[in-house]
Amino acid sequence: MQGNIMAQEKEYILNESFKALLESIFSNPEQSQKLIKAFEEVVNDRATTQRLNFENLKNQAIEEIRQELVGKDLFQSEIKRLESLIYSEVARLEGIINTKIAEVKTKIAEVKTEIAEVKTEFSEQISNAKQKALYWLLGTAVATTVTILSSVWTMMNFMLENLK
Repeated sequence: MQGNIMAQEKEYILNESFKALLESIFSNPEQSQKLIKAFEEVVNDRATTQRLNFENLKNQAIEEIRQELVGKDLFQSEIKRLESLIYSEVARLEGIINTKIAEVKTKIAEVKTEIAEVKTEFSEQISNAKQKALYWLLGTAVATTVTILSSVWTMMNFMLENLK
């Protein structure tokens, strides 16, 4: 049975140009032949205690690829989870910001109302002050007119009495 397995395995032979390269490394032909034989042993997988065949290599590569894909899937699921978490946090912060904006707008409206009330109060006070000033001015004008008329009357009486 083992002979059958050996018959099925293909033996690789080094090409002549590679052999020539190896022969040029050593000046002694015996050493060159030993190096060529060693390369053939390695290439034909006779230098290891565990024989590696293409099926084992293929299975090992498939397993490594599966592990890599599982790692990528976990990475992608983690990215999606973090992305979802970020979106929910952004939405929460937007809600807080919108609430604060509404509060600021309410305060601004209250301040505007207070400013309008103060303006109205100042307008009323200015109007009252103008009215009082006008009354004072009219009172002063009447008093001045009465004083002038009295003075004129007194002077006229004085002149008429002196003329008599």
